[in-house]
Amino acid sequence: MSEEAQAPESTGQAESGESSALAFNASSMPEGLRDEPSLQTFDSVDKLAKSYVNAVKKIGGNPDNMINIPQEGESWDHVYNQLGRPDRSDGYDLGEDDEGVLDDFKQFSHDIGLSQHQAENILGAYNDIQEMEAENFQQSIKDLEVHSTIELQKEWGKNFEGNMDYAKRAYSQFATPGLSEVLDETGLGNHPEMIRAFSKIGQLLGEESLAVGTGLGQSQMSPQAAQQEIQALYSDKDFSKAYRDNRDPGHQTAMRKMDRLFKQAYPNQRRVR
Repeated sequence: MSEEAQAPESTGQAESGESSALAFNASSMPEGLRDEPSLQTFDSVDKLAKSYVNAVKKIGGNPDNMINIPQEGESWDHVYNQLGRPDRSDGYDLGEDDEGVLDDFKQFSHDIGLSQHQAENILGAYNDIQEMEAENFQQSIKDLEVHSTIELQKEWGKNFEGNMDYAKRAYSQFATPGLSEVLDETGLGNHPEMIRAFSKIGQLLGEESLAVGTGLGQSQMSPQAAQQEIQALYSDKDFSKAYRDNRDPGHQTAMRKMDRLFKQAYPNQRRVR
């Protein structure tokens, strides 16, 4: 028998070409490890040791830094805490507010396991979006105002200034603080339909108040609106008759009404009858 054939089988050396390498066999490990699939690929202690060292380097040098993902139904608290979540919701430093909204956000952040850095970034992004939406809304209000002006100028023509004055008078007389707040917040005060509605109210208000002599809103009537009112009255057969016929029972009322209108329509001119 040759010397090679007489080499003992229990030298404990791997057949990898390195005579000093110690052989490794997972079957020699304690129960619970011998069937571990990840150990089946190693045939020497050297390879096993190198794999361990590389694994330690990848996780930061300390196996205790490894994060064990919880199984279904298990708590994630230890994972969140390792990733930097404060111990309590009031441990987040996100500033202060007067409405308690931040307290709710802090509690939400804690519940879903956010770190201080993550909570800051999410809150910052939310504030940026809110600011952008506010700027876009203000721009939409300005755009609506321009659109309304163009549309109503085209629709009303030379009566635009007068009709706008009617709308402003009606708004000042009837818009409550609550309505004004709603119109300002929503931008509906610039909507052409809203302006048309107030203009109609203003026209009715002007005609009725002048007829009964209350003077409601008269001090706010512009010369253009007063001139339109005069032309409308001249076209009214009943009013025109009462105005021109001194024997008509409504003659004096019509005269006073027309006098007031002329003063507002032509404030710098003296009327000659």
